[in-house]
Amino acid sequence: MPNKSNATVYDRVYLSGKSPRFNRDLALEYLDGYDESGNMLDEWRVIDLATGEVFVSDPNLHTVITKASELTTEARGETYESWVYIEGKPPISTYKTWDQLPVGVRLRYIESHALDLEHDFRVVNDNRDPIEVATKELRDMYNEKPCFYQTRGGKWELDVDAAF
Repeated sequence: MPNKSNATVYDRVYLSGKSPRFNRDLALEYLDGYDESGNMLDEWRVIDLATGEVFVSDPNLHTVITKASELTTEARGETYESWVYIEGKPPISTYKTWDQLPVGVRLRYIESHALDLEHDFRVVNDNRDPIEVATKELRDMYNEKPCFYQTRGGKWELDVDAAF
């Protein structure tokens, strides 16, 4: 049987959570070792350092950070709206229209679409300029509703469901 209560706090991040209506000294910390009952600990937790109250503990850091965000947002007197990436997509309110995209992103979309059109035009013997057509089509299709979002990696993606 291991020694009782030999858990070690390896990492601790102090959270800014004090306000007149929410007076707590919160910390996010990582524990490893054994608790008072001899149970193995390998977890992250949010704790009030003044009272010892543990708000959440979990081996998954994401779960604990979500709770820490809720608590510190409450402390600032703000409302907390929890949103989760669904299929990697952020909230619709962050989407952009075609004209709001950075120029380099629009150029990449135009180039890709123009190359497809160039091939199609050759097949049907169409003499239109594929760059001009691609630019017009993309603006007409994707400028009415915000439908482009930026991934966590910084790449701009088209959400076809939001576009139509």
